[in-house]
Amino acid sequence: MINMDILELKLFWQYVDYWAHIDPNFPSIRYGKKIINAKELDEQSDKLAQALLHIGVEKGDTVVTVLPTIPEFILTFLAASKIGGITIPMDKEYKKADFQSLIPHSDPKVIITIDKWDKNKIADTLEELKNEFGEIEYIMVGKHHLGTKFEEIMEQEYNLEDDLQKAKENQDEEDTILVIWTGGTTGAPKPVELTHKNIIQMCLREFDSIFTSLASAGYSPEDHRIPSLVNLPVSHVGGAVELLGTGIIAGLQMIVQASWSPWDSLKAMRKYHIHFMGGVPTMFKIFLSLPDLDNYQPKKYLNLVVMSGEKVNMELLKGIKERICEHISIGYGSTEAGSETTFTEPGIKFEKLARGYVGKALPGQEIIIVDEDGNELPHGEEGQIYIRGSLIAKSYYKMPEKNKEEFKEDGFCKTGDLGYKDEKGGLYITGRIKQIIRVGAYTVYPTEIEELALSHPKVAIAAALGAPDEIKGEVVWLVIGPELGVKFDDSDKEELEKMFQKNLAKYAVPKNIIVYPLDPNDLPITRIGKVDRVRLKKELISKQTES
Repeated sequence: MINMDILELKLFWQYVDYWAHIDPNFPSIRYGKKIINAKELDEQSDKLAQALLHIGVEKGDTVVTVLPTIPEFILTFLAASKIGGITIPMDKEYKKADFQSLIPHSDPKVIITIDKWDKNKIADTLEELKNEFGEIEYIMVGKHHLGTKFEEIMEQEYNLEDDLQKAKENQDEEDTILVIWTGGTTGAPKPVELTHKNIIQMCLREFDSIFTSLASAGYSPEDHRIPSLVNLPVSHVGGAVELLGTGIIAGLQMIVQASWSPWDSLKAMRKYHIHFMGGVPTMFKIFLSLPDLDNYQPKKYLNLVVMSGEKVNMELLKGIKERICEHISIGYGSTEAGSETTFTEPGIKFEKLARGYVGKALPGQEIIIVDEDGNELPHGEEGQIYIRGSLIAKSYYKMPEKNKEEFKEDGFCKTGDLGYKDEKGGLYITGRIKQIIRVGAYTVYPTEIEELALSHPKVAIAAALGAPDEIKGEVVWLVIGPELGVKFDDSDKEELEKMFQKNLAKYAVPKNIIVYPLDPNDLPITRIGKVDRVRLKKELISKQTES
């Protein structure tokens, strides 16, 4: 087995300099037919860093991106970090309401965006909102007239090498370089600050865990700089840190794809002989649903599948083992507590994984289980999971009141998840406290859907629920109660559906709208007059199953 000791540096961008010096011609990025070697990645990110300095971006300033997973995002993230700037990636699926809520709080000096994604006309929407946001420099990846073209920015000469060097020297490992918004619109999502140290420690620990598992699976390459897929949304911690961050820090050959596609992933696996693949369980459910999956021969190439984000079941585990990969590892984490704070040991039986086992805490992390009063519980008792360690996020960006709610003075982060530990310190996940819906890799807050529904003049009450889905894990169902004495017909329902499609990201649009009469005898109501989500969900799913 090769030596997996990767040099531990203080600042994230220093790894780009390091690998460029070690092996300048190494293909760091492959994006379609485009190849960016290690030296070019360093030089191009330096050039963009000078461009940002020329625009006026200083240490602590924010750069918002609305980009898919493409080289331009990677260059932006690296360039901003080199001058002490903060990258805030926003999802390419975001609509008008999302931008209206998140951009003012993010307060960017620069927005770098694409023209559109699928049918979502991003640049047109940003142009419509331009006057609301004030003075912002726009940079376009594409042909839209909203701002200066990205390629033009990269062609100019700035002669700011000295200023760039000073900016690089004026940084500390505790400086924030990335902010990830944890959800959608209407105030429920929170912007999580991640520092140089957070990202470096997370990526080093995760990659060490992956290579330990690969070695146990019988794969020991002569060089650790193996091909790695980078194809999850960079607006999520999984895409920006786990895949991209790890690729940069470990100096991997990153096979970059703009978005996740099962066919593109399998083609890349076969073409580049990719040996490990990560993702949420939903992705592997989709793989198993493909009629031509076996034609790609995933078992011939893959030595390890890594999953996190949702509980796995025995059927999925068996399907992966039979048709995709023999060896499976499970991790657990969150944006606030570290994208992966646990990792399962090699060779864990599937029965244990199906019971919710997610492994032991990674080095430097401490996990405790507490009751409703915050008292630590003994092994075997279920409670809320608290985590402390070097991976814990710095804070919420410009949300001091939320910091007090989620981050304790003793350094523990409240995860909002339920679980228990066994006598050996292994963690089991049993559920979640937070009322969130997980649609594949996306987090959806019920409030963003409910408040939009309540803006309809005929809707008096609304409750968004996560309903089980074989492929995505959960999809959104919406239950509404019309105003008393008001008829809510099909045309009203269509009007509501159009409202959702216009204002919500595609994954947050309800797949099923259920109309209940506003009557406590019919619609489950708690004693304080709120919809009883747990009871309502059970009843609706029960009825769906019976039908």
